[in-house]
Amino acid sequence: MSILFKTVISVLLSLVNVFTVSVFGTVESKDAYKVQNEDEILLNFAAISDVHMTDGFAHAQMLKCGLADMENAQNELDALVLAGDITDHGLVEEYENLQKAFESFSPAKEILMAVGNHDTWTDDNDRYEPAKENFVKYSKEITGRELTQCYYSTEINGYSFIVMASEGTNVAAYISETQLEWLRAEMDKAAEKDLPIFVICHWPVAQSHGLPETFGEEEPSILDGSLGEQTYAVEEILKDYENVFMISGHIHNGLSNAGQSELYGYSSVESDGTFHSINLPSFMYMSSRGSMLSGCGYSIEVYEDEVVVRARSFTSGMWQSDYDVTIPIM
Repeated sequence: MSILFKTVISVLLSLVNVFTVSVFGTVESKDAYKVQNEDEILLNFAAISDVHMTDGFAHAQMLKCGLADMENAQNELDALVLAGDITDHGLVEEYENLQKAFESFSPAKEILMAVGNHDTWTDDNDRYEPAKENFVKYSKEITGRELTQCYYSTEINGYSFIVMASEGTNVAAYISETQLEWLRAEMDKAAEKDLPIFVICHWPVAQSHGLPETFGEEEPSILDGSLGEQTYAVEEILKDYENVFMISGHIHNGLSNAGQSELYGYSSVESDGTFHSINLPSFMYMSSRGSMLSGCGYSIEVYEDEVVVRARSFTSGMWQSDYDVTIPIM
């Protein structure tokens, strides 16, 4: 299936759902983007993944539809998270198209971008360094954030956001020992606040969200679709702490709830009590499993005692409440 065909179908699905009820799950009527409890909300952010910006017209328009929905939220978003594959090849012209889309809207107070495997693919023979330079440059242009590496951390409303990055050019991530040491140190600092910690990584950990089967290989190996060889080292670090929320993309799964996990082979939100894994659908492309609607992601609301993960089609301005999950804070 060509990229153009998938994009056209995704746009049409999003437009149709402005006027109709989706057959892929319960979708509330088009309504204002607002939090459930504005008197008690402590942190409010949107998370999307796999925008796959090209230098063409259609992808930019899809993104603009989502950004307009966020900009019009009744409760201004504290942040917008883009969890990797923000471009299709990591090229300057793709980043410029991305930048132009953001120049037209103010979707949130802060924007956090993470790299995915598509963002480290360029036409240069020495691929990673120019891809890194492009990401660092346009991260500053779009978010105002000065970076020296593709991985970084920040604080929003007192909550720690730790953004991981591959340091290689393969489909799977490469996480260096330096980054692993940095991750441990950042988690130590974040844990001192006794608040939920949000880790952004394009790749989920192995054997989560139906992996490796949901990655689509005919004869999958155990690491397919995950961080790769460092997946267990990363997971070991993250699971040493409480109230960790890992937000990923990469698999292009549609939305699936716990009740549908046997049917589709995965759930979009998984939890072992203290480690919570949230896998985002592809924003740009429809999925081959689960809720197929494109333009989707999660709106995440943090309260004193719980984190509410709410599925939303940002391109059509509709909640998909079948996929909402409330997670108590330990």
